[in-house]
Amino acid sequence: MQDSLLSRFDLMMIMLDVPDRENDILISDHVVRIHRYRDPKEQDGEVFPLTSGVDVLSTKSFENNITATDQLDDVYEKYDPILHGPVYTKILKSDFVRKYLAISKCIKPQLDNEASALITVEYARLRSREAVGPDAARTLPVTPRTVESMIRLSKAHAKGRFSRIVEA
Repeated sequence: MQDSLLSRFDLMMIMLDVPDRENDILISDHVVRIHRYRDPKEQDGEVFPLTSGVDVLSTKSFENNITATDQLDDVYEKYDPILHGPVYTKILKSDFVRKYLAISKCIKPQLDNEASALITVEYARLRSREAVGPDAARTLPVTPRTVESMIRLSKAHAKGRFSRIVEA
């Protein structure tokens, strides 16, 4: 890809497809398990539908008979060895994640002076590293878009913490 196109992305994840028999078996096993639970009315290749749980943003339970342990368990999916495989991991429920993201989108964090100064210093440091010499490994050029990316990522991090201030 061209640098001008790549510079438009805030983050890039490089994934190497290294053939590994054990990992390939785990991946195919996971895909097969997911398809076992699909609605027969869905067509093959159809995107999984998202239920509309975003419109209810309240986290308060109106049921009196729910204990604190039950409320904690409501955040995580119940473990099912057929669906989740042999290794138990805590998986957040999609409704919880949707509510979390919907609430975090309402937050409009602001950069404090210390965070602004840190972003400025880091941008200058990245620019000076880029000018080291022609023998250095070729990377994506550091441009003013890089500063904008740093600001957006800082604000996204603050939103994820439900913070109204971007802190250094």
